[in-house]
Amino acid sequence: MKLLVISDVHGNFDALETLVNGEKYDKMVFLGDAVDYGPEPEKVLDFLKSNSDVNIMGNHDNAVLTGASCNCSFDMLELSDYTRENISMKLLSKSDLDFLKTFHTNYELDTGNGKAYLVHASPYNNLDGYLFANEAEKVFRDKQFFNNYRYIMVGHTHFMMIYRNKIINPGSAGQPRDFTGKPSYAVIDTENEIITMKKFKYDHDKMLGKLKVLIKDENIYEKLRKYYV
Repeated sequence: MKLLVISDVHGNFDALETLVNGEKYDKMVFLGDAVDYGPEPEKVLDFLKSNSDVNIMGNHDNAVLTGASCNCSFDMLELSDYTRENISMKLLSKSDLDFLKTFHTNYELDTGNGKAYLVHASPYNNLDGYLFANEAEKVFRDKQFFNNYRYIMVGHTHFMMIYRNKIINPGSAGQPRDFTGKPSYAVIDTENEIITMKKFKYDHDKMLGKLKVLIKDENIYEKLRKYYV
């Protein structure tokens, strides 16, 4: 099976559309954060409803549903709050919100060659944790996860990671934070246990044109723009 693993699209349908049009896969899993920041969260959710086999609840998805804080890092909190109020909450329908309610906080996926444990942030904190090297090693050594799962899949950090060929973070398919302007994703050949991390180009100027129309605060727009170019 060729498994497409994506995360953190954040309303960037132009990037998502480019990704799926350029990649062949058998199943898709989405590791959370369909909304906020980008201009078309409703189109992202429509796509996931029709195409994704498993959807995981992200901290931004939860914030849209519940009104709770997304608990973002300090430099992103202003941007997430603004775009949630002025984009996500204005564009999402009741049907969209009902679909978000179906997202899983975690999920066990049978890959045909072992189970994968899916969560947005961390197995220890599904919405707000950050799984970088130190905690990744802790998860790797945790017998509960090591013995029961072939893969642990997370998102949230917006940075790609393969840790000890077991813990996989595909990075962000909609808002890369390495200042390359190229979103990323992962493809897993589950039969042969081959993990491939990929980055791709898309028309970010087209997406930014849509974003500029929706954001009336020039300062907010300029702060967001730097993550896409």
